Amino acid sequence: MQRWIGGLFTLWLMASPAQAGQVSIGFEGPGEGQAPTEMPEDGYRVVTRDMMISSPAKSGNGTDGPNEIESAMNTRGAVAILRVAPFTFVSLDWQTETGAPQVVVEGYLGEQLVARDRFVARGSHDVFTTHMANALTGQVIDRLILYPQRDGSGMGALDRVVLEDAAELPETS
Repeated sequence: MQRWIGGLFTLWLMASPAQAGQVSIGFEGPGEGQAPTEMPEDGYRVVTRDMMISSPAKSGNGTDGPNEIESAMNTRGAVAILRVAPFTFVSLDWQTETGAPQVVVEGYLGEQLVARDRFVARGSHDVFTTHMANALTGQVIDRLILYPQRDGSGMGALDRVVLEDAAELPETS
């Protein structure tokens, strides 16, 4: 019996990475107001600085998720998404409240900056646009830092950051 259970556990371990696939970080946990400085979501650790959580009543129309996250006004807020196991950045949903705000996305592996993407929200208020990774496409990282703009030049809200397990770690010399 013990051998049978051990065999099932081994099969489960082998199947788990294949089932993991994509994860969508949506900032659903906390309520409206100041974002917590740290929150777990879907196996990742989300760390924030000078960020606010907004409900559809204040930002967006709720079709992309119950909450969005945005920088506090006139600050350089940041969201860091971290995990011990490597992952890749796939896309994010970004919408404009005013102007043509941008969000800068940086991917790191250890202390090394791997690549940086910049996305600009254009269009009408309440409409989220999915922006696919460019320079970060397929890049293996363990930390993703997002800097959403919220100032006199433009205000935007961020929702649904899609991440995926990395196929394998790159070889180091």
